Amino acid sequence: MALVSTDADDFAQDAVDAAEIAAAKHPSDHPIYRATPQEGLARFFAKYAVFHGRASRSEFWWAWALNIVVFFVAGIGVEMATSLAGPHEPRPTPGSTVIGVVFLLYALAVLVPSVAVLVRRLHDANLSGWWWLLTLVPFAGPVIGVIFGILPKQGYGKRFDRG
Repeated sequence: MALVSTDADDFAQDAVDAAEIAAAKHPSDHPIYRATPQEGLARFFAKYAVFHGRASRSEFWWAWALNIVVFFVAGIGVEMATSLAGPHEPRPTPGSTVIGVVFLLYALAVLVPSVAVLVRRLHDANLSGWWWLLTLVPFAGPVIGVIFGILPKQGYGKRFDRG
């Protein structure tokens, strides 16, 4: 007979994990399960270059969602700036160049924390952080990143915590 985990079991385990984290010496090394957007994004920027510890799925996905929203807003902004310039203006237009440069600066600013949150997410799934290198595979990399993001937590992932 196979054991099947239910949402109620997961929720109860999250409550137990939260109690353990609250009692720990270094709670910032432990993930925040069922993090709100504010908690997830605050942790994303607060742990800018922290590659030890773990990150919950919600912490990972709130950071991923922020990056996707910024990417789409920048893309729409570039298209709007280009279309407003008219058909005879040279491309790229000054407006689209400014938006592109701002987006590039944002992308560079969140590169390290994005890799760090993925490494911590892999730790929560009891995998080495070096698995993040698979996300660099052309075309398949983003799909691999999504798969890493949906992996369930594993109790043995606690081995990556400090303290």
